Amino acid sequence: MKNLFLIFIIFLNLPFLCESAKVLLTVMDQGRSHATSITPLMHRLQKDGHLTALEMATYKKDMDFGMAERFINMSGFENHFISKDFFKIAFEDEFTFVHQAVPFFFGSISCNRILKHQKERWMEIANENWDLFLSDSLFSPCGYAMAEITGKPHVMMHSSDVESAHGTFKGFSRNYALMVPNFLPYSMSNFTTDKWWHRVISTVDWFGSMFITGGVAGFAQKWALRSIIPFPYFSFYDYNRRSSFSFTDMPDPLYPIGARTNDYFSFGTYCNPPKNQLTEEWAEFVNAPESKGTILVAFGTIIDWRFAPEEKFEIFLNVLNKLTDYRVVWSMKGERPDGLMTHVKVSSWVPQQLILNHEKTVLFVSHGGLKSVKEAVCSATPSIFMPMFAEQMRNAWLAKSKGFARILNKFHLSESYLENHIREVVEHKSYQTNAEHFLSTFADSPMPALDEAAFKFKRLFKYNGKMPKYFYPKAIDLSYIETLNLDFWVLIPLILCWLVSN
Repeated sequence: MKNLFLIFIIFLNLPFLCESAKVLLTVMDQGRSHATSITPLMHRLQKDGHLTALEMATYKKDMDFGMAERFINMSGFENHFISKDFFKIAFEDEFTFVHQAVPFFFGSISCNRILKHQKERWMEIANENWDLFLSDSLFSPCGYAMAEITGKPHVMMHSSDVESAHGTFKGFSRNYALMVPNFLPYSMSNFTTDKWWHRVISTVDWFGSMFITGGVAGFAQKWALRSIIPFPYFSFYDYNRRSSFSFTDMPDPLYPIGARTNDYFSFGTYCNPPKNQLTEEWAEFVNAPESKGTILVAFGTIIDWRFAPEEKFEIFLNVLNKLTDYRVVWSMKGERPDGLMTHVKVSSWVPQQLILNHEKTVLFVSHGGLKSVKEAVCSATPSIFMPMFAEQMRNAWLAKSKGFARILNKFHLSESYLENHIREVVEHKSYQTNAEHFLSTFADSPMPALDEAAFKFKRLFKYNGKMPKYFYPKAIDLSYIETLNLDFWVLIPLILCWLVSN
C-alpha cells in the first residue's frame, strides 16, 4: 500500500519533474560581483524546480551563492583581476572603451591557464549534460567555450545593461548615439543628447566598443580557446548573435527608453526587503542619540582603499573626521587608520542593506556600481557616487537624472569639494523627497520582474533552449550593410550616375 501511494505521488508530480532543467551560470574569474547580480534570478528558477549551478575560476574561497558549485580551483596562480595596475586605473585614470580590452585579456590569460592545468576538471563540468548555459556577457571565455563545444543553447546574462557592442551584435537596432554612453567620460556629468558634441561622444563610444569587443577582445579569446576550438576559431560576435536570449539586471525605470526585441528582457526591477536586523553592536552605533543620522561609505568588494593614492585617502579621512554630528560607517579592508575619530566606524564587512534601510541613514557614498545604485533606490537613500571604472559613471548619471544623487569627479577631489557635496545632500531634503518618489513607482508593474523572467525561461525550456526562428529579429541574419540599408544608399546613386552618363 505504501509503495502504491509513492507511485501515485510520483505520477502526480511527473509533469513538473519533466519540465525541470539543469542550468549552468558561467561567470568571470572570482566573479562575485557579476554572480550576485544574477543570483536572485537563479534562486527564482530554483523555486520552479530547476537545478541551477555556478561555474567560475576561484583563486580563494568565496561566499555561498545559494546554488550548486562547479568551481575550478586556481589557487596558487596569479589572479590578474586583482592587481596594482587595476587599482591605478580605478583611482587615477579615465576609464574608456579601450580599457575594456584589459579585463578581456585577463580572462583570456586565465582561460588559457585553465585549459593547460585544469582541462580535465573543465571538461567534466562542460559535459555534465546541461540543458542551458547562462553566459556572463563579460570576460568569461572558458564559460563561452563550454556552450560552444557541447552545442547546447546559451543565454547572454548582463550584470548591468546590454553593452552597446553586444546589443549591436544581436541586432537590437538601438541607436546608441542617442543613449547615455556605457563609458561616459568623467567630464560629462551633464550629458544630454540635445547637444551635438555629446552625441558624437556616444557614437565614438559605441563604435569603439564594437571594435574592442569584437576585434581586440575577440582575438584574445580566439587565442585562449585555440586548443579546443581550432580554425576558424571562436567568434565572440557569432556567440552573441546565436544566443537564445539576452537578460539584463538593469532596472527598466532607471534606464532611458531604448529599442528592444523579443529576445531581450530586464529582470532587474525588484527590491529584496532585509531579512535580518542589525546586531546589537551595529544598532548601538547607528542609534546614538546625539547623531543627526548615519552616513555609509562603501565602494564595493573590488575597490581596496589600501591601494588608494595617499592624497585621496587623506582627503576622505579628514572630511569624515569633520562630520562629528553624524555617525559614519566606512567599509574598508585592513587596519583602522590612525587618527580616525570615534564617530567613524571602520569594518572590512558591513551589513550594507540593513544600514541603508535603517531609519537614521541619511546618505550613501559609493562608487556607482549597479547593485549599489539599486540598493540606494530600494532604500530611498540620497547618494553621492564617485565612479571608479567600467560603467559606473553612466550609472551615477542615471541616479543623478532621477534627482536623488550627486556625482563626485575623482579627478577634482579635494577636502572642500567632498565636504560641500556631502553637506549639500544631507542638508537639502529634495534629495530624500526625490528618492522616495522614485521608489514609489520603481517596481509598480503588473507582474514582478523575477516572476516574468522565470516565465520567459519556462517558454525557453519548452523549446529546448532556443525559440522558433520567427521569434528573433531578421537583423541577426543580415550584414551591417543590409541592416543599415547602406547597399541602397550606394546602389541608387551608382544607377543614377550610369543613367545620366548614358
